[in-house]
Amino acid sequence: MGMPIKSSNAKVHCRVFEDNTGALEIAKVPKFRPRTKHMNCRLHHFRSYVDDTKEISIHKIDTLDQPADMLTKPLNEDGLVKHRKKTQGW
Repeated sequence: MGMPIKSSNAKVHCRVFEDNTGALEIAKVPKFRPRTKHMNCRLHHFRSYVDDTKEISIHKIDTLDQPADMLTKPLNEDGLVKHRKKTQGW
């Protein structure tokens, strides 16, 4: 095409929806717990994106509205149709 391509660093913002209150607390509150000490390296890396760079924001979602349940739990037909509509943009 003859036009030079300008490179730029893309900024991406990721929104994480979580229905587990324990997972929300671990992700948001920088507090060490004896039961989670094995997760420290990964957790600090994740928290750096949540706290420092603001590239990830964590939002609470109701358990009944969690579309990831479609991939992780057996659902009845109503739940499957509801989450299918959300994930496919209907």
